[in-house]
Amino acid sequence: MWARRFDPRSAATGAVDAARRAVGDRLLSATLYGSAAGGEFDPRTSDVNVAFVFTSLGVPELEALRAARRQWVRRRVARPLLLSHDGLMRSLDTFPLEYLLSQHRHQTLFGDEHFAKLSIARHALRAAVERLLRIQMLGLNSSYLALAGSPSGARHWALRASTAIAASTSGLLHLMGEPIPAARRELAERCAARLGVDPRALALLLPRGGAERAPVPAARFLESAQTLLHRLLEAAERLDITPTST
Repeated sequence: MWARRFDPRSAATGAVDAARRAVGDRLLSATLYGSAAGGEFDPRTSDVNVAFVFTSLGVPELEALRAARRQWVRRRVARPLLLSHDGLMRSLDTFPLEYLLSQHRHQTLFGDEHFAKLSIARHALRAAVERLLRIQMLGLNSSYLALAGSPSGARHWALRASTAIAASTSGLLHLMGEPIPAARRELAERCAARLGVDPRALALLLPRGGAERAPVPAARFLESAQTLLHRLLEAAERLDITPTST
C-alpha cells in the first residue's frame, strides 16, 4: 500500500536524475504527464508517467538505462515512455491522441519543451479517436465477462474502461473545438452538454480523479459504457476530416 503522502513530482525528478546519470547529454528532455501532471494523481492506483526523449535510442543507450530502471521502479515510473527525437517526430500520425493528451497535461522536468511544440494533424487525430472507440466497443463485452464476476474484478474492469473512455472523449471534444477539461467531472459535464448524454450516467464512467467511487452494479456500469461509446462513435463519424493541423 502506497502512502497518501507520496509525491509524484519528487519521484519523477528522482527518475530523471537517474536517467541523466546513466546517459548524460544523450537525454534531451524529460516530461511528467498524465494524472500526476494534471492534479488527479491517486497514490493508491496511479502510476507516475514520464516521457524521456533522447538524441538516439539504440543498444548503447538502453544498456546504460538498465541501471536507471531500478530507480524508476522504486519511484513508480514502471512504464516510462522512451523515445528518440527522430522517433517522436516520425510517430505523430501514429499516436496523435496520446501526444495530444500529453501536450494537454504535462510538466517539463528537464530539457526542451518537446510536447508543447508538437503539431498534431486533425485527420490523424480523428482516425485515432474512432479507432480507439471501436477497440473499446469490441473489447467491452469480452472484458466485462472476464472480470466483472467478482467485486475486485469489477473494480479493475471499471477503472480500465473509464480511463480509456476518458482518453477518447478528450480527443473527440478537442476535435469539436472544445478545450480539454482538466478534471474528470468537468469532462463528463462537457461531454453531456455537447452529446446529450445523461450526466448521471457519465458520472459513473468519469468520476472525479482520486475520489472514492460509490459501489455501482457492474451491469449498470456496462450499460452506461455501451450508451456512451455509441454516442461518441456517432459524433466521431460526423466530424469533418479535412486534413488540417489542430
